[in-house]
Amino acid sequence: MEKLFYVKIFKRDNMIKYKELLFLNKINRVGKVTIYTKYWDMLINSKDMDDLFNKLHKSNKISEDKLIKAKNEAEKIYDSVVNDSEINVITVFDKEYPKKLFDMENQKPLYLYVKGSMDALSKSNIAIIGTRKPSNNTEIFEKKLVKRILDVSKRVVVSGLALGCDKIAHETTVNENKITIAFLPCGLNVISPSSNKKLAKSIIEQGGCLVSEYEPDKKVFKRSYVERDKIVAAFSDIVFVLQCGEKSGTMHTVNATIDFKKVNHRDLYVYLPEDMSDGDYSGNISILKSNNGTKVSDIDEFCEEIVILEKDNNLNKNMDYQSKLI
Repeated sequence: MEKLFYVKIFKRDNMIKYKELLFLNKINRVGKVTIYTKYWDMLINSKDMDDLFNKLHKSNKISEDKLIKAKNEAEKIYDSVVNDSEINVITVFDKEYPKKLFDMENQKPLYLYVKGSMDALSKSNIAIIGTRKPSNNTEIFEKKLVKRILDVSKRVVVSGLALGCDKIAHETTVNENKITIAFLPCGLNVISPSSNKKLAKSIIEQGGCLVSEYEPDKKVFKRSYVERDKIVAAFSDIVFVLQCGEKSGTMHTVNATIDFKKVNHRDLYVYLPEDMSDGDYSGNISILKSNNGTKVSDIDEFCEEIVILEKDNNLNKNMDYQSKLI
């Protein structure tokens, strides 16, 4: 009982305006973009959900029936999450909210659900992504790559817990007793594919975490993969593409990474083997032809580069810290 009480207090201190955000998001036809562009001032100037309800009701923009329905749904979800000791919530108002996600502007998640260590979210990272059906050559290269990255750096490995390249990235990291973060296209209680449930548990036990912007019991839906891929792109310091087709889902993350590079610097690397006869690398070729990524064929050369990037990043952090002291 004491543990659950502590968790409730901790959550309430770290989920600022969560109930109000839930309420707005549950109103029919009101999504993230609408909240950020139309209801933001009303939200931040409301004391609580009841105050926000009254302001919306007085505005006559939304019917009372819709408001009542949204409020009831929000309260039900809120109570369920607060009483779940395994799930923490970070809202866009919380200091723990990953600052890199602000590059997404009015498409950034309103809140994130997290299972596992939230400390992992503040560490430097590298996203490793690719097809669900990698070639044998890619599988061998990926396992060597991940092990080498973990050996030479303290970066957390980020991916999407899908089959293929995602699974290999997470699994190799866990087997090396290191930290990995999985961003899901569904709720934290709905691991998809279900065959990765054991791996998801191992990620948490190893000090990593599962992250989702969706309610804990929300199933995968058509748009959720694209939204998840954008979050991975925004969150990651480095994105490494192992293998993908030109029209594959991996390209969602690639295209988002290219867009976010225009806002804040991100590094995009692409594997390109000499022999490409055993798989589809058309996406890899397309990225390199457009000069949007850096070609990687040699693991040692790549790892030397990310070590330099990590040193530069740590130096910049120290300089930012010192400037705040002056």
